[in-house]
Amino acid sequence: MSFFKPRKVEKNYDLLSSCSWYTPDVGGLFAVLGWFLVGMIVASIVVMPLMYSGTIPMYYVMLVMYPLQFMAVFIFVRIKSSRNMAFEKGYALDSSHFGHWGGAALAAAVVVGVLAAGMMLELANHFLPDTKGTIMEQMEQMMEGPLWVNLITMCIMAPVMEEWLCRGVILRGLLNYEHKNPVKTEGERERGMSPALAIVISAIFFAAIHGNVWQGVTAFAIGCLFGYVYYRTGSLKLTMLMHCANNTMAVLIGKFGSDSMSDAKSLVDVIPAWEYAIIFVVSAAIVWFLVDYLRKIELQDPQGNCDLIEQQ
Repeated sequence: MSFFKPRKVEKNYDLLSSCSWYTPDVGGLFAVLGWFLVGMIVASIVVMPLMYSGTIPMYYVMLVMYPLQFMAVFIFVRIKSSRNMAFEKGYALDSSHFGHWGGAALAAAVVVGVLAAGMMLELANHFLPDTKGTIMEQMEQMMEGPLWVNLITMCIMAPVMEEWLCRGVILRGLLNYEHKNPVKTEGERERGMSPALAIVISAIFFAAIHGNVWQGVTAFAIGCLFGYVYYRTGSLKLTMLMHCANNTMAVLIGKFGSDSMSDAKSLVDVIPAWEYAIIFVVSAAIVWFLVDYLRKIELQDPQGNCDLIEQQ
């Protein structure tokens, strides 16, 4: 491709594909984190008058604050991708490698799988210290709102924005960024890092943006499952669906669960130990079956199933 005759880039207003040409390396990971923190600060400043006015409940404030938190990092990623797209190949944020089950069956399977994983993680919640202070108050204030507000913020906004960032940008980038290998011939380049390490790092990032240890522990474990699904299928739609299912279950239990469920740290505190043991074993079998199926999906590349967007 000639420098004076770069390939023609068609305007595309698809928010997913517009970010396909930015694959952050380890240094880029910190840049993304930095811009996310900038977004949190800006969002906090913008909504501060609403928070302390005393007239608008916290759950309505979150409808404004939550998307604002991601605005700075989205602009950063979009600019970086736009600069790269005329000269570099990209990797699709959303692909469709579903194996012989097909998309619909796998979508149902991952929903069941993530709910089963959530049941297993109730054991971890049981051993965590009690939620206290400001964090507990904020969680309670958010759950006090109308159901439609909780569903929009926690079951639509959170899955879409967090999966875009943690799997679509971070994990995809760590799997596919190009770098020099000092052991190989000069000028020869490699792609990405170990998939297992990339999945773990993206899960740590996912846990960190939740901002507290109580959500962070389960977010890390669930994030590893999300990451593996994304690595094997390349599908951001699937991880968004899983995230939505997990959060929807939490919202429904919080809104309609019994008083004993609302006051308990975990399911382990509510039902007999033998009943939870059965639930744990059945859930573990479901998760194992799902992971085993995902493992058999053919990889088009050792770095995963994110579709390559060739230079034209």
